Amino acid sequence: MSAESNLVASQYVPHTSDNLEFTGYYYHHNRNPFYFLFIRKDNNIYIEWINEHTKNNKYVDDIVMSFDDMAKNKCLKKYYDMSVMLANNRKTIYYDTDGVNSKQLISTYDTDSEDDEDVEKTLNIRHWCISSNFVWKNLRVSKTTTNLNCYYNIDPFTFEYNINTEKEIEGFMTAINSFAKYNGISSIVENEIITNYINKCVMAKTQGNN
Repeated sequence: MSAESNLVASQYVPHTSDNLEFTGYYYHHNRNPFYFLFIRKDNNIYIEWINEHTKNNKYVDDIVMSFDDMAKNKCLKKYYDMSVMLANNRKTIYYDTDGVNSKQLISTYDTDSEDDEDVEKTLNIRHWCISSNFVWKNLRVSKTTTNLNCYYNIDPFTFEYNINTEKEIEGFMTAINSFAKYNGISSIVENEIITNYINKCVMAKTQGNN
């Protein structure tokens, strides 16, 4: 499917926001894929974490905290920084009128063999989505402008972005630190993300001067 047919099709309705920033870090793997999805609003940030554990237990691991508190956590800040550089458009989000099931986002060898009926019994259908380049097995970055591949569990325009309790935030941070020990970002991938982002910025600046 071409970029034009995918992003302009009637199934995908674009919405642009001046006060919301949409980014995602998507790690693709056949056994243990995961997502970190972010929405920044002023000095607050919504963070959603999807992986095999949350999928199988049929719950959403999400939190809202101040951006300053998020930035204090080295692991989480790195996922966020990479997500900013991977995003194709941080100010535009799309409404997928069909939507996808959460279990379909975390597709592995095991879930590929499951019945469609089992898929429909899992989490809610997600509709709000963005396009982001993604990390392939911590080896390289796969560029995409043709796929809307990061789906949020919330409606970003009706969500209230109220900060969670200090205890909830501390628990989330502890879980992130444990997860990052085995799912960190390799130096190869980090350098590629940064290089791609710099090149994109230079190209955009050059085109703007023409």
